[in-house]
Amino acid sequence: MLAGLLLPGLFAVLSTAQQGMLVELPTILFLLVIILSHFFKQGRSGFAALLMLVAYNVIQQRLQTPLAIGSTLFEYYFLVLLLPANLVLFMFLPERSLFSFKALSYHVIFICQAVAFYWFIQPEQLPLVSNLLTALEPWILVFGDVSVLPSILFALLICAVLTAATLILFRNVASDQAFLSALLACTLTVVEFEQQWISVSMFMMSAVVLLLSILKRSHEQAFIDELTGIPGRRALNIDLTQLSGKYSIAMLDIDRFKKFNDTYGHDIGDTVLKMVASQLNAVKGRGKVYRYGGEEFIILFKGKSTPDCVGYLEDIRLQIAGYPFQIRQPIERRDLQADNLDAESNIIEEIEKTVQVTISIGVAEGRSSMTSPEEVIKAADQLLYKAKEAGRNQVCA
Repeated sequence: MLAGLLLPGLFAVLSTAQQGMLVELPTILFLLVIILSHFFKQGRSGFAALLMLVAYNVIQQRLQTPLAIGSTLFEYYFLVLLLPANLVLFMFLPERSLFSFKALSYHVIFICQAVAFYWFIQPEQLPLVSNLLTALEPWILVFGDVSVLPSILFALLICAVLTAATLILFRNVASDQAFLSALLACTLTVVEFEQQWISVSMFMMSAVVLLLSILKRSHEQAFIDELTGIPGRRALNIDLTQLSGKYSIAMLDIDRFKKFNDTYGHDIGDTVLKMVASQLNAVKGRGKVYRYGGEEFIILFKGKSTPDCVGYLEDIRLQIAGYPFQIRQPIERRDLQADNLDAESNIIEEIEKTVQVTISIGVAEGRSSMTSPEEVIKAADQLLYKAKEAGRNQVCA
């Protein structure tokens, strides 16, 4: 986004025809983002693109004259107020597909704001607009000869950017990055508004970031396991087709996981899966971890033989076995009422206990010229069952 500040100087040397095409490029990119957001079920990015598309066309159609003429300055202020406010609002609203019935209320918000905007810019409203601008004069901030903003609107922009940045730190929502890019584009555009080509440059950069955000999230949905956050089986299958030379595959399984699920519940079981995945990510030897299915994981070591990997696998096995996994378990006890010794009440309490989670591992070696990855996985799976039959919580190579 900061690099976008350098582009206006490059645009000035283009031909008139090229400049005309360039002006239309952000609109095309935003429309592309809207279409992709619908097919990839990423409504937040779609709404951000819709907001930026409308704002960009207002700038191109309404704000290409000096700010002192007519209602142009008021329209500029109106844009500075509504765009960041809407972007922050949609960061807190639930995910909705852009063209779904549930998103109708969101579109009503757009329509109401559009009606208010066009009501204010009617010629008969010019006296009211003039009075509002006069009321804002004591709070005007001047950034050199570049931009004039009321301090309250400038503060709103800064708060909006900080809100988006804070949300990125405290929650794992991919679309937040897209909203932050849109807010940065909005802020840099309105602050540098008198600079030629600034709106084209910044809104084009924002559209590119929105597009990349959709593609990145679509890739994650296809290849990253949602529960554990590590690559899934589809990613493993693709990586297996690209193997060359020597490699080793380790298959591991959480010991007695079904009994654990039956005892403590599936929510605790999911927490165990996430804990094991996070610990496996620390495996040395440049091993890549995948969730194979259920409680089974695979670690792929490229360019390493089985003896090379056993030490790394022993370390990660001991690390998981020594992890103090704490759970809260509800217990029920009977208690006699103080005023009626014959009456009993059931009291539910929660106790915290530490349990040990262990894994069993089977590891086999392969060579791309001699064995297929499927054969190596089958061999590792057989070794995994040998490890379980030998008492679990061990590596069988």
